[in-house]
Amino acid sequence: MKEEDRVPEAREGSSTEPTHPPALSTPVPAPRRNVLLIDEAVRWVRRPRDLAGAGLFLLAIISVMVLAIYGSATTLAITRDVRSATQKILETVLFIPINVIEGLLSFFLPLILLIDLVWHRQWRTLVSAVASSGSAVVIAYGMLWLFEKYFPISPLTQQLSDSIDEQANINLIPYVAVIAALLTVASSHKAWRISSWGWPLLIFALVVSVLKGNQTLPGALITVFLGCLCGLLARYIAGDVPERSTGAHLVNIVRRAGIDVTQIVRIDKLPEDSPLYAWRTITEAPLGYVDRYGLEQIRQILKDTEEMAQSGLLDRPQDPPTDGGELLVGGVVDDGEALPRPDESEPESAIHRKKAKSGYVSFRLDPEVDPDRLSDALKEKWHPPISVAASRNYIVTDVHGTAYIAGLIDTDQHIMGVLASMWNRLTLTIGSQRPQRTIEESADRVVMMELAATHAGLAPERNLRVASGTNSMLVTYKLRGETAFHAMTDAPLDATLDETWAILQKAHQRGFCHGNVGPRSVVMHDGHVEILNWERGSLAASELTRRIDMAQAIALMASHAGVERAVASAQRCLPLDQMISLAPALQAAVIPHETMARFSSKKEFQRLRDSLTESVPATGEVQPLQLRRFSPRTVITLSIGLVAVYLLLASINIEELRDTISQAVPAWMVFSFIAGMFSYVGASLVLKAYTAENLNFKTTTIVQLAASVVALVAPAGIGPAALNLRFLQKNKVATPVAIATVSLVQVAQFVTTVALLVLLGLATGDVGSFAVPSGTILVVVACVAVVAAAFVLVTPLRKWASEKIRPTIDQIWPRLVWLGTHPIRFFYGFCGSVLQSVAYVAAFGGALAAFGHSLPVVTLAVTYLVSNSVGSVVPSPGGIGPVEAALTVGLTAAGVPYSIAFSTALLFRVLTFWIRIPLGWLALNWCQRRNVV
Repeated sequence: MKEEDRVPEAREGSSTEPTHPPALSTPVPAPRRNVLLIDEAVRWVRRPRDLAGAGLFLLAIISVMVLAIYGSATTLAITRDVRSATQKILETVLFIPINVIEGLLSFFLPLILLIDLVWHRQWRTLVSAVASSGSAVVIAYGMLWLFEKYFPISPLTQQLSDSIDEQANINLIPYVAVIAALLTVASSHKAWRISSWGWPLLIFALVVSVLKGNQTLPGALITVFLGCLCGLLARYIAGDVPERSTGAHLVNIVRRAGIDVTQIVRIDKLPEDSPLYAWRTITEAPLGYVDRYGLEQIRQILKDTEEMAQSGLLDRPQDPPTDGGELLVGGVVDDGEALPRPDESEPESAIHRKKAKSGYVSFRLDPEVDPDRLSDALKEKWHPPISVAASRNYIVTDVHGTAYIAGLIDTDQHIMGVLASMWNRLTLTIGSQRPQRTIEESADRVVMMELAATHAGLAPERNLRVASGTNSMLVTYKLRGETAFHAMTDAPLDATLDETWAILQKAHQRGFCHGNVGPRSVVMHDGHVEILNWERGSLAASELTRRIDMAQAIALMASHAGVERAVASAQRCLPLDQMISLAPALQAAVIPHETMARFSSKKEFQRLRDSLTESVPATGEVQPLQLRRFSPRTVITLSIGLVAVYLLLASINIEELRDTISQAVPAWMVFSFIAGMFSYVGASLVLKAYTAENLNFKTTTIVQLAASVVALVAPAGIGPAALNLRFLQKNKVATPVAIATVSLVQVAQFVTTVALLVLLGLATGDVGSFAVPSGTILVVVACVAVVAAAFVLVTPLRKWASEKIRPTIDQIWPRLVWLGTHPIRFFYGFCGSVLQSVAYVAAFGGALAAFGHSLPVVTLAVTYLVSNSVGSVVPSPGGIGPVEAALTVGLTAAGVPYSIAFSTALLFRVLTFWIRIPLGWLALNWCQRRNVV
C-alpha cells in the first residue's frame, strides 16, 4: 500500500466523532431605525402591458377576420376533418350533452367570479368586470349588425352569426365574450385562483362546441379575443393594483442592499395629480440577505418535536446549544415580511402577527416635513445621474450621512422597456440590445455593464449594490458630488469637451460602446469628465455602434457649448477618418431625446451636420447612413403604393380594357405613350427655369416621373406640387421661396395653356372652322365673360376674389421680381409649359388615331385642354373618373362616336396615367434612396 493511501490510526484519547453538534447560524440583529420615506401614494396604476395586450388582441381579431374571409374554405375543411375524426371519441367521453355543459359554465362561472369579487371587497375590480362584460356584449352584437348590414354575403358574417346565436341560445347573451372579459379582469390578482381553472374550462367547452358543430372556429375565436380585449381595456382605464415594491417593502429592499437607511426621497418628475407625501416608519428588517429556508425548517422541526413530546411519543429534547445561549430564528419569510422572535412567556399575539405580515412597527404620515421642498433640495444638492433603465429613482441617505442614487426596475413598467427595445430592433439597422424578458435580466445587464466599465477604467467605482424583491429590483450607486451635463448652468470648457472624446476613444479601443451618450450620463466630478450608466452599451461593439457613440457625443457638445466649439473640439481630438464618419451617422433617430430637445430647432441640428461636412471638404457630398429600416416616409410610400394598386384594380374593368386594347393599332399606342413621356421633360424644364438655385436636369426629370404615383392618391395637381416643394427644400431652397416657385409653376401652366389656345387659333386662321364645337365654345366663352364681368362689377364678389387671389400673388411676387431681371428664364419656362401641353395633345391624338379617327389640331387641343381642366376640377384622386368622363363627353361633342370616344379616353388614360404608376414607383424609390425628396 502506498504511503499516501494509508489511513492514519486514531491517537489515544482522540475521537473521530465531533465533540459538539453543528451550531445554528447567528445572524447579527438588525438595528432598529426610524426611516423617513417621501414618495407618491399609489393605489391604482395603468399598466402599459394591459394596453399592449389589448393591441395584440385587436390584431388577433383582425387576423381571424381576414383568415375567415379569404381562407374560409380551408378553415371549414380542416374543422370538418377534425370533427369527423373525433366524433366517436366525443360521443364516448361526453355522456352529458354539450349544451348542458355550456349552460352550467355560462351560469355558474360568472356567478362564482362575481361572488368572489364581492367577498374580497374588490369593488373597483367588480365595476371593471361588469363594464367589460357589458361592452363585450354590445360590441359583439354591434359587429354582427355591421356585417349583416354591409357585408351580408361575406363568409365571416355567417360564421360570426352562427357562433353568437349558439352562445346566445344559452342565456340570451354571447357567454364566451362575457366569461373571457370577466376572467381577464379577475386574473390581474395573483391571489385569486378561480381564473387558473376558469380558463381551461372555457377552452374545453369551446373546443368541444366547435368539434360538435355548434359553433364555427373563427366565430369562437373572435368572441374570446373580443372578451379579452374588453377586459384589458377596462383594466387599463380603471387602473389595477401596482406590481412594485412600495412603502415598507421599499424600505426592506433598501436595507437588503446593505444600506442602513434613514431617509428615502423620490426625485422623479411626477404628474401634477400625483403629489409627494412624507411617511415615518420604524423598521427592523435585516441588513443584507438572510438565508430563510433553513431557519423555517428548523422552526417547523422544533414545533413538531414539541408536539410529539407533549403527546408522550417522544422525550422532551434539550435545547440545542448556541454561541450566545439563545436560539435566534428571526428572519424574513417573504418580501418585506419579518418573522418575530419566539416568546417563551406568551403565545404569538395578534400584534406579532401584524408585525410578521407588515415588517414594520409603525407607518404614519409626518406633517412636519415638506416633501416637495426636501426633494427639490436634494436634487439641487446632488444633481444625481439617473439611469434610463430605472422605473423610479430615489436619493437614499444612511445613518452616516452617505447618499446613494437608487433606481428601481418595476414589474408593472418593465413592458415599456421591452417594447422600446423591440421597436428599436425592428426599425433600426444597428444591432441594438435584445429586450430583457424579466426585471432580473434587466438588473443583471445593468450590473454586468457597470462592473465591466469600471474594470476597464472607463467609469469610476461607485459602490454598486443590488437587491431583489418580488416585484422590483433595486440598483444603487454612491453619490460623490458629480454634476450631470443637464444640470450645469455654465457652458462646458474646451478641456471638458476634449476629455469626453478621450474617454470615448479609450472605450472604443477596448471594444466598448455606450449607446446613450446624453446629458444624464456625462457628468463633471472634481473638474474632470466621467461617463456613467453604461447599461445601453455593448462589450464587443460593431463599428457602426461606435460611430453612433461619436455622433451622440458631438450632438451633446453642440447642444451645450454651441456648434462651432463642438466641431472645433472634434477637429482637435479626432483623426480625419473619424471626422469623415461623423456626419453620416449624425441623425435624429439615434440621438437621445434630451439632447435633441436642447437644440433650438431642426435647422440648428442640420447646421451641425453641415458644419461637419464643411470641415472635411475633400469628402464632397456626404450621404447619411441608412439607420432606419423604415421611417414614416417609408410607411407613406408603401401606403401610396397599396392605395394605388387598390384603386387600379377597383377602377379598371379588365374586360373593357382588353377589348379596347385589342381593337387599337399598336403603332399609334406606342406613339401616344412616347409622346406623353415628353411631358416630364417639359415639367422639368419649367421647374428648373423658375428656380434660381441650380437643379440637376436629370434628377429634376426623375422627380417629375415620381410625381405620377403621388398624383394617384391626391387630387389633380396637388400631389406633384407637394413633391416638387419637397424636392426644392432638399436642394436648400428656403420654404417660402420654394412655395412661391411651385405656385408660380402652376400659375404659369394655366396662363400658357390659355395662350397656347389663342396662338393655335391665330396660326391656323381657322379658329371657327370646326363644326359642332363652335356653338359650345361660343356658349362657354359667353358664360366666362359674364362671370368675369360679375366679379369685376359686383363689389362683394370682387372682394371675395381679391381675398382668394391675393395670397397666391403675394407668394409668387418675389419670384416674378427675380424673373423680371432674367427674361431668358421666362422664355425657358414658357417653352417647358408649351412642351407639356403639346405632349399631352399629341398623346391624345395618337390614342384617337389608334381607333382610325382624327380631328383638326385646334379642335383636338381645345377638346383635350377644356375636358381635362373640367375633369380635374372634381377633387378625386388622380382625377380618376371625372377626367375619363370629361374626355369622353368632349370627344362626343367634337363629333366622334360615343363608343370610339369612350375607348379613346380609356386608352389615353392607360397610356398617360395607369401605365406610368410602376415607373413612378421605381422613380420614387430612386429618389428616396438618394435623399432627393
